[in-house]
Amino acid sequence: MRKQLFFSIRYFLYWILLFAIYRFTFTLYQFEKLTSVRFNEFINIFIRGAWMDASLAGYILLLIFVLQAILFFASPTRLKRLYSAITLVLLIVINGVVISDMELYRNWGFRIDATPLLYLKTPKEAMASVKTYLLVLFIVLLVVVTYLSHWAYRKWVAKDFELAKPLKWWHSPIFIFLAATMIIPIRGGFGIAPMNPGKVYFSQNNFSNHAALNPVWNMMYSVSKSGNMSKLYKVEIDKDIAHKRFTKLMHTDSTIHVLNTTRPNILLILLESFGARMVEPLGGLPNVTPNLNHLAAEGIFFTRANASGDRSDKGIIAVLAGFPAQSTQSVIKYPAKSNKLPTISGILHDNGYCTAFYYGGDPDFANIRSFLYHAKFQRLVTQDNFPKSYRNSKWGVHDEHVFNYLLNDLDSAKAPFFKMFFTLSSHEPYEIPGKQKFKGISETDQYLSSVYYTDSCLGNFISRARQKEWFKNTLIILIADHGHRLPDNYPNHEPIRFGIPMIWLGGAVEKQPMLVQTTCSQTDLAATLLAQLNLSHQQFPLSKNILSQGVTPFAYFAFNEGFGFVTQTDTIVYDHVGKKYIKQAGKNIPETKTDAWAFFSAYQDIFNNL
Repeated sequence: MRKQLFFSIRYFLYWILLFAIYRFTFTLYQFEKLTSVRFNEFINIFIRGAWMDASLAGYILLLIFVLQAILFFASPTRLKRLYSAITLVLLIVINGVVISDMELYRNWGFRIDATPLLYLKTPKEAMASVKTYLLVLFIVLLVVVTYLSHWAYRKWVAKDFELAKPLKWWHSPIFIFLAATMIIPIRGGFGIAPMNPGKVYFSQNNFSNHAALNPVWNMMYSVSKSGNMSKLYKVEIDKDIAHKRFTKLMHTDSTIHVLNTTRPNILLILLESFGARMVEPLGGLPNVTPNLNHLAAEGIFFTRANASGDRSDKGIIAVLAGFPAQSTQSVIKYPAKSNKLPTISGILHDNGYCTAFYYGGDPDFANIRSFLYHAKFQRLVTQDNFPKSYRNSKWGVHDEHVFNYLLNDLDSAKAPFFKMFFTLSSHEPYEIPGKQKFKGISETDQYLSSVYYTDSCLGNFISRARQKEWFKNTLIILIADHGHRLPDNYPNHEPIRFGIPMIWLGGAVEKQPMLVQTTCSQTDLAATLLAQLNLSHQQFPLSKNILSQGVTPFAYFAFNEGFGFVTQTDTIVYDHVGKKYIKQAGKNIPETKTDAWAFFSAYQDIFNNL
């Protein structure tokens, strides 16, 4: 058994070393882009990349351990032949992907993903677009590289394997256990977030981030996500009618300016799971968010705001990119699409703003990190910026510590700045420091107490912020990432679950207090904010300016395999699977249905063309 174990260790290291060589070759092949990479970034390309390499090597070794367990009765000679054949097949596939990726990246600007598979649906056209010499060169390189890498395997990894002693039946459980341990490198460690492209992102230089990716792992990940991403739903409206109605829906007139400057500092606080049912002025429960209730009475209070989706990864996209949630997977998990979306932070960065993102947890969750780098956040403050003693929550560092960190940062921040803080303490399992406000042991009581805790941290932060000099020229935007099923446990398609608070306050707000009773969505923040700054928002075709005099009030939201559409008077909810309306209520249902499908048609077209 000893030789089998040493073989497994060498086999794992073999793949890690091989992937590192491929990564080095990739960077040399993209030499023009490599010149923009600093030395420390170049080193980090390999350090961060090894993390993803280990994940792919973990999958391969998982297969080997399972075979060892199943074929314990086979002779070492036969196993050596089997492993040699498996390695050869893997090398042909992996080398084919690696070689293709080097040239594709030069042309496409992103690492190989599921996109080439789309061209296989029309192989004749695909081959016609490939130059003959490149095809010949690819085949030659594939043969040479595969031969050399397989030779290295035979000489170093598989040497003397046939001299190993045959395994016994009781060795089988040991190899099953070893196979199970491969979940650690496969997931990328013990953290909450499994391995995803964002885990290896570390730089403002996107080429450095791309170079750290393992192309084979990235392609596997992309293929696993692309099925839901490319799903098309039937639109129950004529395309020409849809286009005309959509144009009318998104039309706006002159903007009502509510700020006293067009270049304020901006602090966006995204409140985890703060549904409207938590906020008393929105018809919610009393005494859950007393500070938010008080702030609503002081600032600009948007009373009919809606979340676009039901999860944080969808909320971040909706708020920052003005892009609606998807019915299945979030676009944030599919960088080939999400990295084409414009963002508020990106626009502000290009207009001289200093940008930073604060989150007390792990931004690798749901591939958020890669999107944040795309969104041109110059600095990410995460759980890694805090002492380990502060990480006493499953999700990371509690909100009070991050609020304190943020306040200290703001005192020395260069203006104008755009800073975004995403809270986390009100995320399940609703762990909070200190005593619960609501004494029960039910999940609802724990959730309410966690919201109350974050609300108290928010109130304390705003109170101290008012004493600061920077507050006078700062716009603070409070908005939730999504609603919540608690406390009423409504079904996931119920519109009430998507209601959220949105409040603008701070010294840069001229017209306050003020009520805005226009039905709107998270996605509308992009156009509304940029219009206040006299910046173009044409890049956000699905975002409307709420503070325009001619705005059409509506909000679109998505849930699993369905969508909803609400106006000032009407509500419809549609199920894609059953192809039926789950809910219809209001005065002008036929017109509202037409508008809903017009918006959905435009959204689906834009999404599929990303």
